[in-house]
Amino acid sequence: MRTTRILSLFAAASVLPASASAQPAMPQPLSAEILADAPDKPKADWLRAHIVAQGKVTGGITFTFPNAFYRNRLILLGESHGAAAPQKLDLELLTHLNQRIGLVDYLAEIDPVQADYFNRYLETGDEALLKRVFDYWTKSGAQWGNRAFEDKVRAIRRLNATLPAARRIRFVGIDSVQDWKLVAEWIAGSRDQPAGSFAAKAASDRASAALAALGDKPGDVAVELRATLADIAAGQNRETVIFNNYTRAVRGGKLGNRPAYGLWGLFHVMQAGVNKTQPFAALVAASDLPAAGKTASIAMFSLDSAVQIPVPFPDGVKRLRLTNFNIDGPFVMVNGAATLRAASEPATVTLFDTGARGSPIAATDFGQITTSVGQSFVPDEPGPRAHRLMQYVGVFRDSDWAPPRE
Repeated sequence: MRTTRILSLFAAASVLPASASAQPAMPQPLSAEILADAPDKPKADWLRAHIVAQGKVTGGITFTFPNAFYRNRLILLGESHGAAAPQKLDLELLTHLNQRIGLVDYLAEIDPVQADYFNRYLETGDEALLKRVFDYWTKSGAQWGNRAFEDKVRAIRRLNATLPAARRIRFVGIDSVQDWKLVAEWIAGSRDQPAGSFAAKAASDRASAALAALGDKPGDVAVELRATLADIAAGQNRETVIFNNYTRAVRGGKLGNRPAYGLWGLFHVMQAGVNKTQPFAALVAASDLPAAGKTASIAMFSLDSAVQIPVPFPDGVKRLRLTNFNIDGPFVMVNGAATLRAASEPATVTLFDTGARGSPIAATDFGQITTSVGQSFVPDEPGPRAHRLMQYVGVFRDSDWAPPRE
């Protein structure tokens, strides 16, 4: 969630250096050569013939996935944070999976302590629990600090109220630690913690201090937090921490062989190497876990849409509603953007089964991404078909931003 990490395609825009004036430095547009794009008509026609979900960008999506989709053990929706449409899709897909296959485990991009706060909110309706998690994202400049996400958690609570106990959705937090102050509060059982709790500069030092404070505190959340902190203290990178937490949840019985679903930043859901790095989903694909070979990754892209970007000004971070961070320029270019436009309609969300039999979609289609605001995406193996990276590709058009909580 932190915008200084490669959590989502456009997150780096929030760390543009501020100028000495009242305006931040602006990114430079990509070159005309990179932005040059034309629709591939045969591929667009093929995509239109393989639509598996479609509806208005404001909600009301119909799902027509093939039966094989529902046999997956792990389903990941990847997006670039800051737009409203993916939050709508996320809630509707989660509801659909709950109804269709009884899925209850929402594998969120949050750590074990944040998941505990969310789950207690789902049980009690105590808004202070929800507020505590979102306040951190709001103050830190993370794009998760938006009303669309917060309202979605409330909607999950309302959904749970209509379901029998065995079908109620719960959050499973497998991410690395985000809010160290919240961890300190959780360990102490009190909010009266100094601002510098576990404030060492190095994450490994913070984790070591937190482990010492956690001691042998009992409970399932403490067990999950202890393992997470041990990984961080050992210097594991974020993708490995996420993978290890998922592995422990599966093998330890919290997830077992049940299906899990979650919304993540686009990078995490790629099932093969990108930029010589193995994302979470790629680590799962290469493992001996039940989800190896049974993971569905859905990559979502934006056209004609607005996004919330936290931008540092000299007088502090401001959340701007920007419309120039779509996948067809000027700052981001997804290979095949014009083909996605040709295959979709205005004001809609559309998902395509790019891994269907006979797919003409290559790994560089939609998987190769060039930006002037952060790290570009280059698949490590450009030759294989796109379904090695993601099995479904979606596009949303004319979405509003996910408005900030302020």
